[in-house]
Amino acid sequence: MKYLYRIYTSIVVVLLLGLFSISCEKLEEEPFSFESATNTFQNIENFENLVNGATRILQSIDYYGLTSGSKAIESNPTIDTYSFTPADFEGYWSDSYRAINNLNSIIENITLAQNSTEAQRDKILGKSYFLRAFTYFNLVRFYGDVPLILSGSSSLDNVGVSDPRMASVDVYAQIIADFQLAESLLGTANLPGEPTAWAAKAYLSKVYLTMAGAPLKLTENYAKAASKAKEIIDSEAFQLGAYVDNFVASNQDSSSSILFQFIYSTDAGSAYSNPLFGSTSVRNGITNPGSRAYRRYMDEFPDGPRKETTFYMNTDPVIDNFLNETDGNGNYSNQAYRNANKIGEPDERKYFLKDALDTGFIKKYTYGSQGAEGDQSDQNLVMFRYAEVLLIYAEAQNLADNGANNLSYELINSVRTRGRDEAAAIPPMSLSTSEFDKMVIEERYWEFGYEMKRWFDVLRKEIPLTFDIYTSGEYEEFTSAFPDRYLFPIPQREIELNPSLTQNNGY
Repeated sequence: MKYLYRIYTSIVVVLLLGLFSISCEKLEEEPFSFESATNTFQNIENFENLVNGATRILQSIDYYGLTSGSKAIESNPTIDTYSFTPADFEGYWSDSYRAINNLNSIIENITLAQNSTEAQRDKILGKSYFLRAFTYFNLVRFYGDVPLILSGSSSLDNVGVSDPRMASVDVYAQIIADFQLAESLLGTANLPGEPTAWAAKAYLSKVYLTMAGAPLKLTENYAKAASKAKEIIDSEAFQLGAYVDNFVASNQDSSSSILFQFIYSTDAGSAYSNPLFGSTSVRNGITNPGSRAYRRYMDEFPDGPRKETTFYMNTDPVIDNFLNETDGNGNYSNQAYRNANKIGEPDERKYFLKDALDTGFIKKYTYGSQGAEGDQSDQNLVMFRYAEVLLIYAEAQNLADNGANNLSYELINSVRTRGRDEAAAIPPMSLSTSEFDKMVIEERYWEFGYEMKRWFDVLRKEIPLTFDIYTSGEYEEFTSAFPDRYLFPIPQREIELNPSLTQNNGY
């Protein structure tokens, strides 16, 4: 076992000072060495701070930019058009393996912790296994076969520079093993942002569901996904609650509908504020928003509380005030926006549109407080909600048993009616297996809009994407060439560093 560890400056600060106010840029600073693992890991607090540091690396990743896709954002069709290149997403790959290296070091060296109890060690181990599985789960879905590194390196310069790509089925086997260990080691109630046994169960159900679809198509896993999801449902430990409560910052920490989330603050620097806030919110005045919603997606989106939570509607005070603002002469200050939204006309838009591009504004990540730097927010980033557990069970049970049972109808209807109204309920036992499956995937499309899930649904269900490109004053629809390039390219920088890596097809 190696006894020299070189840790990035951001993690060193966490270990020595317990502070979390470093910036994203500091993750790139040159690492330096500790004298020995005995010095580094002699206290249990060092392990706790190190797993927190790995969490910080993972939660600073812009998952939204990686998985927006399917009409999600205006003027950036990179995902929908499969136009990414081997130079894209390099930071995601390297950040993921930095976090994995830290977690591997914890798992290998936790027995060195002095003055610690078994319960303390188990909790840290459980979090480490959970986060390692979480990271590999994302990597294998983005890239397919990836290096499976399970031991810590004494130098981050050497992490993964000689490891070959491991078959994805073997990576999934490790992911399952890690989540199972996390499930056995973690409690059912932890501090906000800390994974629990329930979160591990939820991710296991999702891993099984993913393996049952493309590209592996190991359909025997549908039954496993349904079984694991039902463990959570039968516990009655969670409930749906109001849709908006999943995103209101003041309600998130005590919500009974959230199984796992990343915690953010406006007091710890921009690296630790919700990265989606700066990408999606109306800020610095209406005229300078972040990424905007495609008009087609909003037009198709079912009316109801879910739509009102997801998009800025004309009835929102900030929008209503903007549209009705007048100058000193009694003229509307923002007439172009009034025209775009047909204010005062019979077919007045319910949601707020930008004047020229006919696109809307995403509200889902604007329920927190805005920090002093503008793009900061203390709204947490929810990674797994109870609604997904319900829809995983409904999808998996229907496909495992060649037909949906009464519980599956009950569960999808609970999500549909909460997001729309009671009239949206599907009559029990009224759909074929394929019709019910299509209904579940459609419901996921609305329920998890802008929550970094649609891209993975597209992959595992092999859904041809349609996307809109705005040119010459109007939108033109295209259909993607799926599945020719459905995997991300291995970053060119990594291939140059590691001759054992091969590139994915199509690049």
